[in-house]
Amino acid sequence: MAKFVIGERVERATDDHQDGVVVAVFPTTDGDFRYAVDMEGYGALQFFAEEKLVVCAR
Repeated sequence: MAKFVIGERVERATDDHQDGVVVAVFPTTDGDFRYAVDMEGYGALQFFAEEKLVVCAR
């Protein structure tokens, strides 16, 4: 089961902790999940592995 759901606000666990909204969830062939996130200010989707994201504290 995926850790995050579509519409949930998340942020990067590393780097500058920018936040965004999950817009798609993709299962991988090895049983993990990857997330398409609409990051604030980028104007494009960014894709992240589950361990790279945390629930947004804001």
